[in-house]
Amino acid sequence: MASTDFDRAERAAVYQLLARLWAEEPGTLLEQLRSEPLSSAWEQLGGFVPEQDSDGTYSSLDEDYCRLFVGPKEHLPPIQSVWVSGELDTGVTSSLREFNTVVGFEEPWNFAIIPDHLGNELWAMSQILRKSDGLAADDRATAHDLASQFFRGHLNWTDRLLAAVIDREGDQFYGTVASVTHEFLRDEATRLAVPTPPE
Repeated sequence: MASTDFDRAERAAVYQLLARLWAEEPGTLLEQLRSEPLSSAWEQLGGFVPEQDSDGTYSSLDEDYCRLFVGPKEHLPPIQSVWVSGELDTGVTSSLREFNTVVGFEEPWNFAIIPDHLGNELWAMSQILRKSDGLAADDRATAHDLASQFFRGHLNWTDRLLAAVIDREGDQFYGTVASVTHEFLRDEATRLAVPTPPE
């Protein structure tokens, strides 16, 4: 299902779910994904919930998460400044702080990861959409512009990361997370009239 079929609250919920999938080792989140209403929503997006390991945990997925996104080598850090400038960059962090101040929420959401981690950026976008719900028409237009600016500055960099994860993981769990994220963000770019990099 395309995000263009979702209302603002549903889009905010998808951003929040994707934020957690990128920012956290699987653990309890996968148990929540096995239950309704998250199970159906995740399936509608094209995701699946993997089976538990023989010991009843998701420790092999925890290992996959660390191998793919944490390191120590040949990992794919989901960090904007690394993919944009090749190193950790305070300019990106400063921009995130400005948005957080304008929107009025604490930053970053997950202090265990750096501010321009994809998980924190997806979470910030969910908060921007939540704060704009229920506004008057003029204020909604301003909120739409803010969402568009945030997306352009902090979510329009992900194509290379997501393609690399998909290439490495295929139809495994994190390959699917990357595919769902890619499709959702492409739909959102269209909705927000943000030009996307060529595929």
